[in-house]
Formats: sequence, structure tokens, C-alpha cells
Amino acid sequence: MAENKNIELYEINATDLSGLNSLKAKDLIVSCFFHAQKETLARAKQKLGNESNDDTLRKSIIIIIKQALKDCGGSYEVPSNACLNAIVPVLAKKAISWGTPKDIVNHHKEQIQKMLKLLEE
Repeated sequence: MAENKNIELYEINATDLSGLNSLKAKDLIVSCFFHAQKETLARAKQKLGNESNDDTLRKSIIIIIKQALKDCGGSYEVPSNACLNAIVPVLAKKAISWGTPKDIVNHHKEQIQKMLKLLEE
């Protein structure tokens, strides 16, 4: 259970996993990371006086994930399973450095890892 009641825990469910491929897995990572970072990024944007809504936050998340995939030699448009797996610890480290509570990071990291394990089967 999350220590901070304001942060929504994202659960990847069986419907989300239907037709799972690397593109869908990437989109689920975006959703999972978005929910894990939503409160942290909203607060940071407010401190900077920037607009903070779900659309701008999701766009920020996509930029972060695009860069993480690029850094591992992959592509956002055609992500490899190897790069998807490689970015999980990178994203977790970023989240912790931004002040996201560890229980929130761990929950979402576990969701992504379970999904990626299914992708490998």
C-alpha cells in the first residue's frame, strides 16, 4: 500500500495484457511511469510556475522514456524487448532522485517487470 494517499497506484490488468507486444509494452510503461510520477512532476512544475495537467505531464513522461530508450540504443517507435527491460532500473533511479517515495517506485517497477516477463514468454 502506498504511503502517500495522493499518489495513484497503477495496476496492469489482464485486459491491458491482451495482444501484448513491444509497442503495447512501451505504452504500458508510459502509463505506469506516468502514474508513479504524476504527483512528483505536478509539484515540480507548480514550483516552477509551469502549467500542471495530465496532458503536459504525460508529454514530459514520453520525452523521458524516449530519451531512456535512445540512451540504451533503442527506439521509442520500435522498442526492443531488451531496451524495454534496460530502461526499468533507469526510470526507477530517476523517480527516486525526484523524490518519489520508494514504495511507489517499487510498486510500479514490479508492475512493469511482471508485464515484461510475460512479453518474453
